[in-house]
Amino acid sequence: MVLKNTFICPYCFSQHKITEAQFRCTNKRCKSFDDIEMTKYENGNLKMPKQGKKTFNVASRNPFSLPKSANCPECEQITYKVVCPSCHNNLPESTLLGRDMIISVVGSRDTGKSHFVGVIIKELIERISVKFDGAMVAFDDSMERYESSFGRKLYFDLQKLDLTKSSGQDVNNGAYRPLIFTLNVKHKSLFQDKIDSFTFVFFDTAGEDLNDEDTMSTLNKYICRSSGIIFLLDPMQIPAVRNQLDAETIARASSVDWRLATRSDDIMARVSHLIRNCNNLSSTQKINIPVAAVFSKFDAIYSIIPEGCTVLGTSPHCAEKSFVLSDWHNVNSEVQGLLKTWGADSFISQLNVNYTNYSYFTVSALGLNNNPRKDRSIERPRPHRIEDPLLWLLMKNGVIKTSK
Repeated sequence: MVLKNTFICPYCFSQHKITEAQFRCTNKRCKSFDDIEMTKYENGNLKMPKQGKKTFNVASRNPFSLPKSANCPECEQITYKVVCPSCHNNLPESTLLGRDMIISVVGSRDTGKSHFVGVIIKELIERISVKFDGAMVAFDDSMERYESSFGRKLYFDLQKLDLTKSSGQDVNNGAYRPLIFTLNVKHKSLFQDKIDSFTFVFFDTAGEDLNDEDTMSTLNKYICRSSGIIFLLDPMQIPAVRNQLDAETIARASSVDWRLATRSDDIMARVSHLIRNCNNLSSTQKINIPVAAVFSKFDAIYSIIPEGCTVLGTSPHCAEKSFVLSDWHNVNSEVQGLLKTWGADSFISQLNVNYTNYSYFTVSALGLNNNPRKDRSIERPRPHRIEDPLLWLLMKNGVIKTSK
């Protein structure tokens, strides 16, 4: 268990002392009140506030914990529900007792963010967490929203996902309602097995929301609180790659004209500027949040990758139950070399200038030979190396061990 006296709300990203967390009454017969905090969070009209049961603070002598329960001052009934004092969203126990793991998945429009999020969550629940002696479960309504936005279309309808709508078109696009999961991992201590708990927060925001720093500051505050950033690059936006592929392959791998997408190095510059502003860093100070630079849509380009490259093989980390450094070293070198060969030097420069810790990866969320057909149909996702960037971030945060 992590000993801490503050927490970060996985919804609004406000930081509070543990003792500032509030309880909410769960007695249906108790009086309802105007919930101004929740109304503001959901971008609602304060003239028509949402209704909610009583929220209240309780005294705690221990700065590292709250009581397990409290009695409502209105109806005196016991409640176990804890909420954030800023937005009144329910808080998972792992937020108060475990480690916060906000993973930001960013990139310009049509880089495959939705497919990455949709598949990595499925893989984490069913395969990756199990391989590392853990279990990942959804918090609150996250699984229901995951299935609605990702799971059913990818795994039952077998269809390519639509582009995420911008927040200007849909305030429920994911910027306000993240998908929250708790990962419990067993580890051995001297006398008994213990459980480490982590709160994972995933978002699927539209590429357009990263085109303007004012919008980013309002909607994507989670980036500043990140434990790691997965930055997706679309190979279809690189001229040297497109020149080696036929028109049909490019069309099937793309949802929009590549000329309409913002350059990846421009997005990286804006993200870096935002993080520096949030954390009061000067322009000369590098950012210490680890960044995984991920070449997406590997299924569309693997035919032009030189034979013998490590990236063509399967990921070894889950089988080894550790992050295999030799494999990572090869992949990092190969992908960086490909980016240089294909003229993506400006993006490489942005990483080098702005971040102290970064690495290169390439993934396919859908899997090799599963490039969407003209009718948008796909086979069931069988991802290629999708776990690599996430496991690297977990390794950098001390969650998993390494091996040679």
